[in-house]
Amino acid sequence: MLQNRSIAMVIVLGLVTCGIYPLYWLYQTATGLENEGKSGAGLDPVLIVIISLFFPYVGYLLFGMSADQNLNNIKSQRGMPTADNKVMYMVLGFLIPIVLVALVQNEINQIVPANSTMK
Repeated sequence: MLQNRSIAMVIVLGLVTCGIYPLYWLYQTATGLENEGKSGAGLDPVLIVIISLFFPYVGYLLFGMSADQNLNNIKSQRGMPTADNKVMYMVLGFLIPIVLVALVQNEINQIVPANSTMK
């Protein structure tokens, strides 16, 4: 399930936990996007997290690739305008993953109502 989270809190928790929270966020977000987007991209969230453990930039590159497709599917289901950000997400996932995290969470925050915040 996708959750409306504070982007600043996601970044701060990532720094405070020395990278453990971003792996949790990655798994939760990838699972939520796959469940709601139903893109059929075939990228298992567990596989993305395992790849991110050993090759972080490659894992976030794969996440960016599937996140764009799933976000666009969710937006089209809800009648919202879509945008093709796949290349930008892949480049940011490989070069600056924290910016990818912020952008994807921002997109999720625009889709998910604000009353479904993290508890």
